[in-house]
Parts: sequence; C-alpha cells; structure tokens
Amino acid sequence: MHENMPINRALSPAQVQLAFDYVLAVDARDDDAVDQLAIELLPHPGLLVAIAEELIFPVTALPDDVGDINADSFVLAELGVLFMTAIHMWAHDCPASAAPTIARSIAYFVAQIFIIDPEDVAPALEVIRDRRLELARAVHTTSAHR
Repeated sequence: MHENMPINRALSPAQVQLAFDYVLAVDARDDDAVDQLAIELLPHPGLLVAIAEELIFPVTALPDDVGDINADSFVLAELGVLFMTAIHMWAHDCPASAAPTIARSIAYFVAQIFIIDPEDVAPALEVIRDRRLELARAVHTTSAHR
C-alpha cells in the first residue's frame, strides 16, 4: 500500500450496507433513494472512500509472488494509487459533491474489472456487498467476543 494511503479500520455491517445501498442507488439512477441515502451518509464522510479502497487496492496491488511481478505490475499498482489519491482528495475537498461521483466510479470500476456485460453491474455489486457484509459480521462478532 502506498505510504500516503491510510489503512482502513474494519467497517461495521451497517456501514457496508449503507455504502453499497448508496452505490446501487446511484448506479440505478434512483434519485429519491440517492437523496435519502446521502443524508444517512453525512455522518460517515470516509465510507465510500473505504469501500473504493477495499475494491481497488487488491486488484491493483503488486502480487505477493515475486515471480509474477513485471513492468505492467508496477504500472497497475501506481494507477491504483493514483485513482485512490484522486478519490481521497475529492472526498476531502468537496465532500458533498464527491459522493455521487465516487459511487459512480465504484460501479464503473466493478463494470470494467469484474464483469463483461454492463447489465450485470448491479448483480455484481450485490455479490460484492454480500461478501463484504459477511466479512464485516465476522470481524465485528470476533471483536465483540474479546
């Protein structure tokens, strides 16, 4: 991870659900839901950035196996850092206007990297959301037992 990028704290299941509900509403162009969810997002200013990091860095990071690293690996890693730096700066400088575009960027990234058919963006986001919810529940269950 790039030295200027913060390491995410564990997101709660409610935060994961809220973030993905917002991304799905933006992707569906459901203005009423976007407006309502935007109000719910206000107390969580870094939430969409955290979701973007969780999706982008694993795809763009250098591989663990040194034998798999080549020049393209470094380019991809730096593009991931560049993309996340832009998202961080935008979220910091223009929090109110950044949320819809960060959500569109997340949906676009999923469409370009994880799926072939653009009509499959919402189902792909739902699968990713469900996996992230499972992880969040596991982390928060483990934390609660300590």
